[in-house]
Amino acid sequence: MNFFEQELRKLVDAGIDLDNVKFVGRACYGDLGGENRAKMLFITMGYADHYSALSVDILNRVDGKVDSLIFRFQDIWGQKTSINPNVSIGPHIWTTGAKSDWYINKPTPRDFEVLAESVNDYLSVFKERDTVREHEQSAFDKALSRGKGKSEAYKAQTPAKQDKTHKKNKEAIE
Repeated sequence: MNFFEQELRKLVDAGIDLDNVKFVGRACYGDLGGENRAKMLFITMGYADHYSALSVDILNRVDGKVDSLIFRFQDIWGQKTSINPNVSIGPHIWTTGAKSDWYINKPTPRDFEVLAESVNDYLSVFKERDTVREHEQSAFDKALSRGKGKSEAYKAQTPAKQDKTHKKNKEAIE
């Protein structure tokens, strides 16, 4: 296990709301529900080997990349003070040769929790959308399972879902 995977595991353990989490190399993937997945990895922001941010991409299995957001550690955790009070350096992972580690100040478990909360706020935008779709499909399926016809099940859907179902049925007839 490499250093980046260890730190991503700490972040997931701090409360990232993903299902079926997989760590691959320096990245972490997880399900958001429906067709959406999230990919997280540490990135540099203009300085080679200074990983000062976490990139979170939303990937859809059908449509590809949906959205992306960069969480800069300094924005989330603030400026860290070093042993020397005259030096103020933003938090980052520094890689030199084959070794990577946090430069000067390591984040605390609370720091990881704060970052996880911010990431979860972002992820929730894409989870809610799938939850609505699942709810619509569930209402349709429940109406059918209760012995109601397709017309009654159709009425259980939202107008937008009704339009899609109507179009799909029309295409099937033609």
